[in-house]
Amino acid sequence: MFVLLFVFKFQAQNDSISNISYIQKLIKNDSLEKASKELKTHLDFYRAQKNTDSLIKYVFLVGSLKLANNDYELAIKKAEAYGKELKQYNSPFVDKEALLEIAWIYDDAGYTERSYEIVEEALEVAKKIKDPKKAGINSIYHNLGYLSANLGNYSSAKKYYLKATTIMEGAKEDDYESLHQTYNALGGMMWQTSELDSSVFYFNKALKMLDKAEKTPMNMHYRKALVNLNLAVLNQSLGKIDQAIESSKEVIEGFQKYLDISDDESRKLRALKHQLAAIDNLGVFYHSVGEFEKADKLVTYAYNKKAQNLAPDDNDLTISPIICAQAKIGLRDFKAGKKLIDHALDRIDKSKNTQLFWHASALSTKASISNELGEIENADDNYNKAYIIFKKALGNTYNRDFLDVIINMSQFHASQNNASEAISYAEETYNFIKNSDFKSTIQEFHHIVNLSEVHYKLKNYDKAITYSNEAINFLYNIEIDTNSFKDSIQIQYRKPKAILINAKSKYALNTDKSEDFLIDLLNQTKNSLDILEQRKTIINSYEDLNLLITENSELFNFSKQLLLDLYYLTNNETYLNKLLSIHESSIYNRIRSRFNLKNSITFSGIPNTVIQREKILKNNLNTSINNINDGLKSFSQASSNWNSFLDSIKQVYPKYYKMRYATIEEPMDSLKHNIPKNTTVVRYLFIDTILYAMVIDSKEKHLFKLDSKNVEDYTFQLTNHQSNTNTKLHQLYLQLWKPFEKNVVTDNVIIIPDGPLFNLSFESLTPSKINSFKDLAKHSLLAKHTISYNYSLLLLGASKKSINYQKDFIAFAPEFNDKMKQDYSVAIKDSISIDETYLSLLPQPFSVDLAKEYSRLFDGDYFINENASKQIFKNEANEHKIIHIGTHAESNNISPELSRLIFAKNIKDEDNSLYTYEIYNENLNSNLAILTACETGKPTYQAGEGMISLAHAFNYAGSESILTSLWKIDEKSSTQIIELFYNNIKKGLSKDKALQQAKLNYISNNEGRIIAPNYWAGLVLIGDTSPINLKTSSTILWYLLCVLLLIIATVYIIKTRKK
Repeated sequence: MFVLLFVFKFQAQNDSISNISYIQKLIKNDSLEKASKELKTHLDFYRAQKNTDSLIKYVFLVGSLKLANNDYELAIKKAEAYGKELKQYNSPFVDKEALLEIAWIYDDAGYTERSYEIVEEALEVAKKIKDPKKAGINSIYHNLGYLSANLGNYSSAKKYYLKATTIMEGAKEDDYESLHQTYNALGGMMWQTSELDSSVFYFNKALKMLDKAEKTPMNMHYRKALVNLNLAVLNQSLGKIDQAIESSKEVIEGFQKYLDISDDESRKLRALKHQLAAIDNLGVFYHSVGEFEKADKLVTYAYNKKAQNLAPDDNDLTISPIICAQAKIGLRDFKAGKKLIDHALDRIDKSKNTQLFWHASALSTKASISNELGEIENADDNYNKAYIIFKKALGNTYNRDFLDVIINMSQFHASQNNASEAISYAEETYNFIKNSDFKSTIQEFHHIVNLSEVHYKLKNYDKAITYSNEAINFLYNIEIDTNSFKDSIQIQYRKPKAILINAKSKYALNTDKSEDFLIDLLNQTKNSLDILEQRKTIINSYEDLNLLITENSELFNFSKQLLLDLYYLTNNETYLNKLLSIHESSIYNRIRSRFNLKNSITFSGIPNTVIQREKILKNNLNTSINNINDGLKSFSQASSNWNSFLDSIKQVYPKYYKMRYATIEEPMDSLKHNIPKNTTVVRYLFIDTILYAMVIDSKEKHLFKLDSKNVEDYTFQLTNHQSNTNTKLHQLYLQLWKPFEKNVVTDNVIIIPDGPLFNLSFESLTPSKINSFKDLAKHSLLAKHTISYNYSLLLLGASKKSINYQKDFIAFAPEFNDKMKQDYSVAIKDSISIDETYLSLLPQPFSVDLAKEYSRLFDGDYFINENASKQIFKNEANEHKIIHIGTHAESNNISPELSRLIFAKNIKDEDNSLYTYEIYNENLNSNLAILTACETGKPTYQAGEGMISLAHAFNYAGSESILTSLWKIDEKSSTQIIELFYNNIKKGLSKDKALQQAKLNYISNNEGRIIAPNYWAGLVLIGDTSPINLKTSSTILWYLLCVLLLIIATVYIIKTRKK
């Protein structure tokens, strides 16, 4: 998880003397020699007059980094020497002011702890000053709060800020600017301690003070941007992600306006640091909704800017690589994350500041990365180090960060079967919370569930049952008041985890599982699934979504195991049908869960007023949980309004309701009737880690247990064309097809994969070990069966008829050539906005040629290069028999809803990607959509999820089938196969037969490495297989008629001459 940054500081008004402003302008314009001379002249003048009031205003200029040739040590040395000089005047006020200015010079140089010590010294001096206004103790307390926060001591920071507030609120004269800054800071500290209502209160007070303050650039741009930076963080915490993102963009722009007009070097540095913090936060917000690539780009940009502009020892240069490492974890790029976190830890070891919070954060992050990389000893070592640092920082107490780390530690040790360590850590926090402020809150619930899960993993099933029962009954054993209402709702929604542990522990202990016993456990899991269905409505972060999907998956898996046991126990096919129904519903469950994370998603055919009403009601339901004063009543009313809305759309928009909200489980009794003639369906499904295949035709169905050992590794190796391909193709055949080959007697086969099998092209599997790739044309599943794919049994339907669209063909092919990229680079000036991914896309010249050729052959239209834009695609693609999309596409397994098609860059419209969640609002009615250049990111993680989401979106948008690629395929090879496919389609072949014959033709007529499976096998057909009734091109008819007339004319002329 990312750490959100709050930054607040008081600094003296140093520009009150016009001479200072002049020197600042000289420094800004790099007239450094002249600035140094002017500075000396002014200092000598005020020294002669012994004008201390003026002399103290020059401390920051004496310690100017630019005037010290960017040497921080020299800048500090000069400022310290000037401070000693000012001591000769024996004025506490002068000493105090000098110390404060020197403290900021130390802070700018990255010496935060030293800066804190100097401000403490200034506080003691200020206490000797009788005039309260000159003493300025309130501002000193504020700055101690600021430095405490930078050092990670938030409780100390809050204490100092409250002291500053008390002094200012009791003063005779209102100091709106100072009050604004301290209220803003307090709002941030309240956020850090999860006091969101108090945070809102103080931020609003900060804005009110700013409205009353003088309209200076500092107040209009800098301070306004700063408070809005913090409000953006608060909006994110309240689930208002879209508002947080948009306001962050305004914050970045606000700081830029200040940077463009300010001459104050020190304040400009602060504004830049705040702006970069806002960019980090924007990255956090994108990260929270699963847009990991955008998050990574933003935090990397901010890190690079910090490296260019900040002092070598600045804390931000330690914090940034930690944030960047966490971004890499989101992308599952653990090696890059490890490199960044090692750099951060190296800086911490050499740092002059303690940085306990960040040190612990870096160590726990490295432990997580090491665990993912399988470096178990390193993970253990770093968890232990993080634990020691947290203990050093917090003493005998625990904050939420530390509690979360201990949960991770206990789960890590349980997974390694280190029983004593796992139980010790889990019991440590369990016992602490029983006697802390966290008692009777969701934190206590989490740690009870954690202890039960640790015991379950260690096979201490009796204790797992004891603690899971405690968690299940938790709400009945505590008193719920208005302040804990939110926790009570959250606990109710998190109960399924405890129920699952309880049921699985009972299952593990029972050696004689009767039908009644299994049905009872099945009912428990069904109740849990019902709770999770309700929980979807209040999802507002990727973390919540991921947790929901994981818990759903675990419950579905256990339900499938129970149904399988019931089937084997009773031989009752009803249980087998129910198992299939639950498995299919789990697919749609994941798809629809992800919809809840995208507030901007819209759907074709659904009025915008309905979508907006839906968003408002969901938001009301979410925010009602946080209503402290009237939580239960507010939540009940919001729930009632939401249920009424669902009832209304069920009646008015049944297709939309069915896709998003209806009960997904459908009876499988009539499944055989939906299977096309001469077709066998092979449905693969994992139950926990065990692989099964359900083989179904129009007469019967059979279940086979398969050996899945090494299947995932072999599949991954085949897509990367590693060695021993022929051996792996045959071995996979033996494991995945041989057990039921006698049951597949039809020519046509529909394969529905599961998990890692989505990365496998079954057509390339061979019944015997081949000697060369040429043998695949005769000895493979490709040669024996006509194979198509689907992602769900629920999509099978013999009654479905293809629509005969009036237009045959349309093609889109942005070539991504050098000129397109050059034009884009020239037009984009701001480096934060440049799309590096677009500039790195490989050119696709063959796709352009194919689009032109078959647009002519099928009498269609084509849009190439700059004309193949996202907007033109949205306007023109609908209602064609074939939509050919010859562009790069990405199947995103990490965030499937962000799978996308990449079109030509339009400078006026920054986003040239059409994401999966946007496709639902498009009309892409067609018999076939072709995406041949689809590439899957992280194919082994949540395998198939990106492909399923993309196929589902196209299906909803009106495409009967899609022809796409399972992995990145050579453009020339795929173009050749698609040409052959189109020729076969033109002959009237069904879509699956046309693709099969195109592949066989390709293998037969090519030689060498390009007939290896990774060049052709990845092209697959998903969905309807019916032939496409193409019209004969009028262009070709005219061409033939002209040729015929020419021949007749030639014959006539020859005969005439002979006569």
